[in-house]
Amino acid sequence: MSERLVGKWLLSEDGPVKGFLRVVDGSVSEVCLGDAPAEAGNAIVLPGFVNAHTHIGDSVAFPAPKGTVQEIVGPPDGYKHRVLRSSSHNAKIAAMAASAKLMCRTGTALFADFREEGLHGVQELAEATGPRSPSAIVLGRPSSADDTGEEIDALLRGCDGFGMSALRDWPPEYLMYLSRTARSAGKMFSVHGSEAVREDIDEIIELKPSFIVHMTRALEADLAECAEAGIPVVVCPRSNEFFGLRPDIPRMLRLGVSVGLGTDNCMISLPDMLEELKAAYRIGKAEGQMTPLEAVRLATYQGRKILSAQGNIATDIGEKDDLVVIGVSGDDPLLDLVTRARSEDIQAVIRRGDVWWRSETWTR
Repeated sequence: MSERLVGKWLLSEDGPVKGFLRVVDGSVSEVCLGDAPAEAGNAIVLPGFVNAHTHIGDSVAFPAPKGTVQEIVGPPDGYKHRVLRSSSHNAKIAAMAASAKLMCRTGTALFADFREEGLHGVQELAEATGPRSPSAIVLGRPSSADDTGEEIDALLRGCDGFGMSALRDWPPEYLMYLSRTARSAGKMFSVHGSEAVREDIDEIIELKPSFIVHMTRALEADLAECAEAGIPVVVCPRSNEFFGLRPDIPRMLRLGVSVGLGTDNCMISLPDMLEELKAAYRIGKAEGQMTPLEAVRLATYQGRKILSAQGNIATDIGEKDDLVVIGVSGDDPLLDLVTRARSEDIQAVIRRGDVWWRSETWTR
């Protein structure tokens, strides 16, 4: 029997608490609270990251050229859509599989993907992911606004709901139809909102989205309406920076908006949540007051709440939970995470209690 002790802190929703993991024969056998033995090392154990907004199909289009939001990602003929149409099935599968593997290696336990290209796109994502991939919430998208009936039914059977682009890209009545159809089926409906230009918040809220992505151009009153309606917002700081935009995360939090974090287009930013939460902290500090704990919560607890996933409460972390162990320096592990830590500092990824050590090949 081999035994190993790991970690000095466990992350609770209220902050780090002293604690460590006991790993026996490659699986977590016990979660221990209190001071860790010196041999456990200087590391913090977090709930696995939640990447609440991705487009991993865009991996095949890396790297993106510089341009406006409409020029690069706007349907139907933005750069990414042209590349998706011209790329082979095998090329897209390989690119998506590489992004899924990177997410696993960098501690993502769950991701929500907006997958274009109709039912075929959803099927490609399923082919590209496997038991070594993070869990996925797949939000499909009809091929066009002319697609109703059979394709819509097939999408709802094959994925977790609809993930739509900006309001201006679709007829309002079609978005309302998709929203009602998804909710009737017990599935999710989400939409991009006020990214490059401000959009009518009442039109967005009328769709009753499960969450809205971006809101970088939203007014304070728009965000207050989101908070009042209980509609979360997922922000994507590195993608926004690429387009010269910045989410005002401190203002969102101050107004009571539930905020999650996503890496967005894989042709712009690698789906590495540690890098994304560092960007969220950097931008948040520039826009106003933001603490390291607030930034880390965006990538963990808040994402779980938004996606209605089962949360990992640190004092109740179970032996079969999805966790990530990150080595830090000093006595302020959260400040280290949001300023200095890199993916190379990830010591282990734990999936359903099984430990994958970074020192191994990651291809076990």
